Amino acid sequence: MIEKKKRHSYLIDNDTRKTRRNALRPVERTHALKAQGKERVEITKTVETSLECAESLSIVQEMAKAYIGTIEFYKTEQGGEKTHDEAVKEMLSMNEWRRKYVEGLEPERVNWTHISAVAELSMQDSLNLWTRVRETADNELESGKRAAKVTGDHTHPFTLAQFLAIRDSFADQWQPTGGIESAMIDMMTIAFSLQMYWSGIAHQRAIQTHNDQQKEIERLESKGWKSPFQYEANAVEQAHRLADGYNRQFLRVLRQLRDLRRYAPVIIQNNGGQVNVGAQQVNVQQSK
Repeated sequence: MIEKKKRHSYLIDNDTRKTRRNALRPVERTHALKAQGKERVEITKTVETSLECAESLSIVQEMAKAYIGTIEFYKTEQGGEKTHDEAVKEMLSMNEWRRKYVEGLEPERVNWTHISAVAELSMQDSLNLWTRVRETADNELESGKRAAKVTGDHTHPFTLAQFLAIRDSFADQWQPTGGIESAMIDMMTIAFSLQMYWSGIAHQRAIQTHNDQQKEIERLESKGWKSPFQYEANAVEQAHRLADGYNRQFLRVLRQLRDLRRYAPVIIQNNGGQVNVGAQQVNVQQSK
C-alpha cells in the first residue's frame, strides 16, 4: 500500500527568511536640531539597517508606550488618581506580577505590557518573548488554524478537521509554492467553507419557514386572513445571496491562481540538458 503524502500549503523557508530579514540596506535619517536663539538645523545621515533591526526598534517603541501608559493610567480616576511617584511604584509592583504571569501564558494572549514588564529586567528576554509570539503565529499560519479562525471552524475538533480537509485537498492538487499561492489556497478554502455553510443555512431556513408557515397559514385562514411572511422570505433570500457571493469569491480567486500560474515568468536553466519551464522539468538533448 502506497502511503499518501500530504503537502501543507504553507512551508516557511526559515533560512531564506533569515537572510532576507538580516540583509543590510542604506537608510537616510534626518535629525532636527535647534540651538537656543538660533534657527532650526537639520542633519541627514545615511545608516545601514535591516528589517530585523527595524522590527526590533518598533517592538521597543511599543514597550515604551506600554510602560508610560501604565504609569499614566494610575494617575487617572480609574487608576486611583495617584501621584507620579505612587504611580511608578504601583507600576513596578504590577510588572513584577506580570513577569510571573506571562511565563505560562499562551502566546496569543501576550500583550505589550507583558513584554514591557520582562524588558524591565532583561531586554533580550523581552525580545525572546516576542520571538515566541512570532513563531506561534508562523505555526498557526502553516497549520491552517489562522484561516480557520475566519470562518469560525476552529471551535470544535471536527469542524477544524473539516476545514483542514478542504485546505489539504486544494493544496494537494495545486501544490502551492510561496506565500502568495498559499494565501490563495487559504482564500479559496475560506470561500468554499462559507459557501457550504450558507447553503446549509439557506436550505434549513427554507424548509423550516415552509413548515412553520403552513401551520400558521392554516390557523389564520380559518379566521379569514393570510400573512405574507415577508420577513422570513428575506432571511431565506439573504442566505442564498451570501452562499452565491462566496461561490463567486471562490471562483474569482481560482481564476487568479490559474492566471498567476499561466503568466508566471519563465525560468530556463540549461544544466546538463535539463530545462526548467515554470514548475515543469523537461529533459532535452543537445544537438551535436
